[in-house]
Amino acid sequence: MMGIVVFLAILAITASYFIHLSPSTYFGGKYNQMFIYALIVYKLIELPILYYLLLHRHVKALRKTLDHEELLVKLRKHSKLLLFLIPQGNTVFGIIAYKLSGNVFYFLFFSSTALITLYLIKPNKLKLY
Repeated sequence: MMGIVVFLAILAITASYFIHLSPSTYFGGKYNQMFIYALIVYKLIELPILYYLLLHRHVKALRKTLDHEELLVKLRKHSKLLLFLIPQGNTVFGIIAYKLSGNVFYFLFFSSTALITLYLIKPNKLKLY
């Protein structure tokens, strides 16, 4: 997943070098920056909630119980979902912010947020005690 995010970031930088987007002029363009900041705040609130709902509570329950098989199935399913949702959501929000601002920095910001989140989660390195 991290490779896909890096690939998309490189693709965005290359595309912004050759294709110059002008910022959107919806509503005269006066709400673009406010909308971008709302996307950033939303994503910073959503990521910890997704992490808790899809991964953390299952890991916690797995450490407490002796019946590992049923919980491991849920954990695998939810970790795959989480690993899909983080890059997908940040890429979509990055594209929206890039279109609203005309600046590739916002796409790179959302891409780096996805990379940092994926690095911090590291579901492949779960150690169960």
